Amino acid sequence: MVMLKIAFFVLVLFVLITPGAFAQDINRISLKTDKDAYVEGDVITISGKINQVIMGLEVSIQVFSEKNQIGISQVKVSKDGEYTDKIRAGGPIWKNEGPITIKVTYGETSVEKVIDFFKETSGEYISIYEVKIPNEGTFDVFYTMKGGEITSIELNQKNLSLVINLNTNSDGVLDMKLSRDNIDSLSTTGQDIDFIVLIYEKENSIIPIQTEYKKVKQNDNYREISIPIKKDDIKVEIIGTQIIPEFGAVAMIVLAVAIVSIIAVSARSRLSIIPRI
Repeated sequence: MVMLKIAFFVLVLFVLITPGAFAQDINRISLKTDKDAYVEGDVITISGKINQVIMGLEVSIQVFSEKNQIGISQVKVSKDGEYTDKIRAGGPIWKNEGPITIKVTYGETSVEKVIDFFKETSGEYISIYEVKIPNEGTFDVFYTMKGGEITSIELNQKNLSLVINLNTNSDGVLDMKLSRDNIDSLSTTGQDIDFIVLIYEKENSIIPIQTEYKKVKQNDNYREISIPIKKDDIKVEIIGTQIIPEFGAVAMIVLAVAIVSIIAVSARSRLSIIPRI
């Protein structure tokens, strides 16, 4: 009996000394976003759950760039404690690229998450990579990389493709300006058809994922594309129907068989994911 009294006394004393810790546990908040990085114009989906709902109390969402508040909203909480909100990345007060802090507050409890924000750069190419053509010189690829860096670009003449090796540190986007003289994708009648874009991930570097890309612009000389990149992607392969130096119809047949095999082996894809909304 004496031991029970002592234990009860210790418990009461602990509660009195650390009331904030208990309140924080009771009113625990979860916070997640649909991605970890966004390009100007993207919609950020914020969601989470409140452990204990207080009737009539709304969630407060604040968005900060460094110490400057660039967004705020109030969101209702459902009966089961869930909340969600959507905000568009960008606008006059989203001046700088870099980390963005999202802070969610409910009563006296708050939680934060940091995401990356990139300015829209489609059609602007700030870097050039010189690609080697075996025994025939070089050609330039114009690009802008957000969320990492390109470590090398190589020709795969067997697959009629460009292989772009990456070092990524967050989700992002790779914008590329490709000369038709160097790589193109055309039907047998000379009409444009889509490139096949394959992504290789760090955790599964053998079997690629087919992904969609945004068609930015095209003319008689160039095709400009924008490819969504995720953290830990290590390689992008852009497959066409012709690449410098040009190969004939036999190579195209071999390519078609190889592509079908790759897609059949890999059940994973990002064909429904486009970063622009």
